[in-house]
Amino acid sequence: MTARLAAMLSLMLSIAVACRAGNDGPPRIEVDRTPCAHCGMLVSEPVFAAAYRAPQGDARVFDDIACLLEAVSGEKDRSGLRLWFHDAATSQWIDGGTAVFVESAGLKTPMGGGFVAYKDEATAAKTAADRQGRLIRSVGDLLQARAAGGGA
Repeated sequence: MTARLAAMLSLMLSIAVACRAGNDGPPRIEVDRTPCAHCGMLVSEPVFAAAYRAPQGDARVFDDIACLLEAVSGEKDRSGLRLWFHDAATSQWIDGGTAVFVESAGLKTPMGGGFVAYKDEATAAKTAADRQGRLIRSVGDLLQARAAGGGA
C-alpha cells in the first residue's frame, strides 16, 4: 500500500508541476474564438497577437500590440509582467525580452496600432525600411515610447 500511495503522490506532483509550467509560458490562442482582453475583438490574425501575464495572474491575450500597450499602461506594477509577441516572420510566440519591433503607418494591424514584432533584428530592420517605419529594439523602448506619447 505504501508503494502504491507513493506512486500516486508522485503522479499527482508531476501533474501539478506540468500544469504550473503551462502557466509560465504564452497562452494558447484559438483563432476567431479568443477575445482581446482590451477591445474584445476576436483574435483573427495571430501574427499580430500579443499577451502578458502578471505574477500569480492569468494570461491576457490581445489582438494587436497597441491593445497590449494600452492594457500595460493601466497596470500599477509592471515589474513582474511576462510579455509575449508573435514573430511576424514565423507566427510563433517569442518572449518579450528578445523581441524587436517595427512601427509603421504602412502596417495594417487589427486595431490600427501599426506594430509588428520579430525575433530577428535584421528581418525587423528590413521591414522597417520597406514600410518606411521605425525600428524599436526592445520591449522597454516600446513601452517608454508609448508612455511618452509616441506610437501609432
